[in-house]
Amino acid sequence: MGIAGVCYAEKLFQNNKSFCVIDNKKTGSSKIAAGVFNPTVLKRYNMIWNGEQFHKNAITFLKKIENKYKIKIIFKHDILKIFSSISDQNNWIVASKRPLLKQFLDSKIYTKKVKGIKTEFGYGVVKKCGRISTLNMINGFKNKFKNNLLNEDFDFKKLSSHNQKIVYNNIVSENIVFCEGYDIINNPFFKKLPVTGSKGEFLIVKISNFSLNKIIKRSSIFIMPLENEHYWVGATYDNLDKKNKPTQLKKEWLIEKLESIITLPYKIIDHKASMRPTTIDRRPMIGFHPDYKNIYLLNGLGSRGILLAPTLSFWLYNYIYNGLPFPEEVDLNRFKEINI
Repeated sequence: MGIAGVCYAEKLFQNNKSFCVIDNKKTGSSKIAAGVFNPTVLKRYNMIWNGEQFHKNAITFLKKIENKYKIKIIFKHDILKIFSSISDQNNWIVASKRPLLKQFLDSKIYTKKVKGIKTEFGYGVVKKCGRISTLNMINGFKNKFKNNLLNEDFDFKKLSSHNQKIVYNNIVSENIVFCEGYDIINNPFFKKLPVTGSKGEFLIVKISNFSLNKIIKRSSIFIMPLENEHYWVGATYDNLDKKNKPTQLKKEWLIEKLESIITLPYKIIDHKASMRPTTIDRRPMIGFHPDYKNIYLLNGLGSRGILLAPTLSFWLYNYIYNGLPFPEEVDLNRFKEINI
């Protein structure tokens, strides 16, 4: 079970709808995701599509379920964007004055040294950001809704449609929503959709005496504080390798990037990999199967699932139960040339 499934099930609960979640307990990308909530693209200094709304809705939604689960989920951290050149500084100043970005990007160039970090060209501060403990979120949901969970592999042979109802074993429902992440490639209803998948690898390292409660961004990676002097370092992007196993090549790349940023000694605690559910146009997708109007999909959230899932769940719920349209940019029918 992942971020998308939790958010949609929560939306159902908030509207007094009954539901059953079928989950096989496998480790997907959500359970080991960084969970950074940041609507800006720091590589190109712009906002993600619909970023302001996604950010606002995610924070409101996640605060509610944090209070409900009575477990810490939201960890607020500024992001320190380490500059690599004078032109990088100039691009930052220009971007920080844009209407959508100025609430997130502090226009000041900081030159004060940061212990353990190489900052030869200074750094900027990205505000209103942080991370979500996706593992706490998923486990909190499972503890709260134990009676709504069916722990098993989903068997498509047990699924049928009768009199506009969905039947799965002895479960009868009005609708079914598939939130499978990259496993959609094995879904007979949606497997032809262009979910390409992007493999990500990351390290968990221990850096003693660092004591930095900020997320560091430089070049292609983040260094994000966890607990007990542990830090999440990543991640890689690989659109060709479809195996969930971490590789020595990417490990060496991550180590090289880490050592180009920090000056303190570190110890590698873990090295993991997972497949992000990405699409060919880098947009998520929601909607229904053209031949089965009560079989729905919520997928393609990529590396920003924690930002996107609350709003996408709201859009999909309102479409199913209230007949309200959602933006065509996320409609899976934009791929209608592909016969699903």
